[in-house]
Formats: sequence, C-alpha cells, structure tokens
Amino acid sequence: MRISELAKSAQVNVQTLRFYERSGLLPAPARTRSGYRDYSSSDLERVKFIRSCQELGFTLKDVKEVLELHRVLASGERASNLKPKAQARLLLAADRRLSLIDEKLRILMQMKREMTILVETLSGRRPPLCPVSGVRWA
Repeated sequence: MRISELAKSAQVNVQTLRFYERSGLLPAPARTRSGYRDYSSSDLERVKFIRSCQELGFTLKDVKEVLELHRVLASGERASNLKPKAQARLLLAADRRLSLIDEKLRILMQMKREMTILVETLSGRRPPLCPVSGVRWA
C-alpha cells in the first residue's frame, strides 16, 4: 500500500510516517518501480502499535526500546545465545519497561477509584465528603 493509504488506515498524517521512518521506528519500505513507497500490512500493525504506546504515555524513545525487545524475541534469538552485555542491556530495558507499566497501572487504578467516588457522589449514591477533613456533609 502507498503512504497515503497507510496513513489513512493508521489514522496518522503522512508526515508522521516519514518521521517514523527517519527515526528508525518504521523500517524503510520497499519501493515500486516508479519510486513510490510500498508498505505492507505488518507496517500498518507497527504504526498502530506505536500510536497505542504513545496513547498510553510512552515516548518515542520508549517505543523504540520496546520494538527492539520485540525484534529480539520475534527473531527467535534465545537469551542464552546473546552476548552477555547485550543480554544484560535487554534485561535491564525490559525490567525498566515493566516497572514503568506497573507504575502507570498504579496511577490508573488510583484515578479509577477517585473517579468512581466522584460518579457515585454526583449521582447521589454516595454522600459528599469534605476533601480536607473527610467528614460527610449532611
């Protein structure tokens, strides 16, 4: 598919796709005889993955690191076949990523608890509380 088709399918701008290419997030696509970029369905899935990571608050640097981890796993390389420094680097990156995900989940769960209280209070299912003292208002 051409760049405009990929952009439309992934709901991004054409310039975004070019930026992803320049940044190494999206591999350079094959070219048609006339020089047009020719993207595959795996490119579409990759762009959707990048966008979903960004929606969750990950930076493009974070996404690039995650994609590298996935590349290693998808290539069939076993951790035991990696050089010790490469293995240590990937393990550190994966551990760091896991910690960030856990922290985001913790924050989201706290936000959910607070939003649930707000909805219940506004709908009349829970009596209002003073935000400072925690005492219920009559």
